[in-house]
Amino acid sequence: MPGFKTLKLLLVSVLLSGTALAASDEAPKKEYPVDPVSGLKMAPGWEMVNAQCNACHTTLIVGQNSGDEKAWRETLQWMIDTQGLWDLSETWEPILAYLSTHYGVADIDMETFRRLPLDPALMPPPKK
Repeated sequence: MPGFKTLKLLLVSVLLSGTALAASDEAPKKEYPVDPVSGLKMAPGWEMVNAQCNACHTTLIVGQNSGDEKAWRETLQWMIDTQGLWDLSETWEPILAYLSTHYGVADIDMETFRRLPLDPALMPPPKK
């Protein structure tokens, strides 16, 4: 009968091999080049985002922000409600998909940015 140490090593090796198999099942995330002018990742939909966003502000600001689909939806709705952004109509969903996919929370490049964005609850109250 194998000793406790042998069983422990066997268990660890089985667990590690399962982890390795699970990790290899995930498709690697495709890396896209960055457009040197707009600063946007040249993934499908980037031209639409470039045309829509760059009409009001530099697209370099896109890479300084991040969020899941809900956060980007709220940001775009804020722009519509308060900043004069036009109705995005049929471009709404493709723009949301591009932004949440390529500028999601996990995509913040900590080599470029100093810190993650502050939680809104930690922000000071607005001045009146």
